[in-house]
Amino acid sequence: MAIYTSDHIGKWYWLRYGNTIVLAESFSTELSRAVTNKQLIQGDAGVHVMSVNGKTMTSTLSSDVLIEIPQGKYNLDQPVPTVVTPPYNPGYKDVLDLLIDDFALVRANLYNPDYWFMRPRNLLTSASLQISNTIKCTLNYNAYYDQIFEQIQFADAFPANYDFLARVAKNYDCRFYATNENDQLLKVLSGSININVNYTKMYLAGTESEYPIYSPQGYEVSGSITVPARSWNLLRDLFNSKVVTYTNFSLLVGNRYLRLGQAVIEDKMNLSMGDNLMTAEISFKGYGRL
Repeated sequence: MAIYTSDHIGKWYWLRYGNTIVLAESFSTELSRAVTNKQLIQGDAGVHVMSVNGKTMTSTLSSDVLIEIPQGKYNLDQPVPTVVTPPYNPGYKDVLDLLIDDFALVRANLYNPDYWFMRPRNLLTSASLQISNTIKCTLNYNAYYDQIFEQIQFADAFPANYDFLARVAKNYDCRFYATNENDQLLKVLSGSININVNYTKMYLAGTESEYPIYSPQGYEVSGSITVPARSWNLLRDLFNSKVVTYTNFSLLVGNRYLRLGQAVIEDKMNLSMGDNLMTAEISFKGYGRL
């Protein structure tokens, strides 16, 4: 199990995001311009007429999900040294924290007439979670790096009093909630979850810019999880009994909830037996709904 401390975290990066620091293993950004050939009324003029359709900036960050461990510290101001266990350090976030915050902001403002466009720093366009022995999280934004983060540097240069201790999250740290019944809390052996947010691009004349303003329109969540199955009959009956499930389905990692949506469609279930273990692979789709 990988253990990370503030003075030894390899070649990770820390990215300043408001008053917090986001720890990420990799980060990249891309700037592109959409250029297509423009057809004439008839024939080919030899020199193609080009249509320039604005610029797009994207940023991607990815790393393992971390679970922070409270650190015991010694208080030497007393005759007998005592150990003080502080709470979790609020100064740090990982990629899962960023996904939880920005995806919640997208969901909250889909139907908010006073918030018809998103700020560049919150333009989450897609995300993926790959759950196996560890949990890998990748986020994609429709924004340039300096629109999201104020500062980017290697993680070996930490501010004073920002010590932390964390371990890599494992599949046994996950629980999946797919129904409103407590007995349907599912342990996760492996799985993948993909989130895609749909935006409308708007080019406003007053901005005098090739960069669009993005307005969120909706989102889709899809994925599959493999869970231990005590009873195939129970899972089969659950699959047959409902086409659409209206519930607050979510993924729990440690003590953090990633709320995925409310309308869930289980589109496939694969039941198998091997290595002395009965398992069920459940595929699902979810859509935006208040």
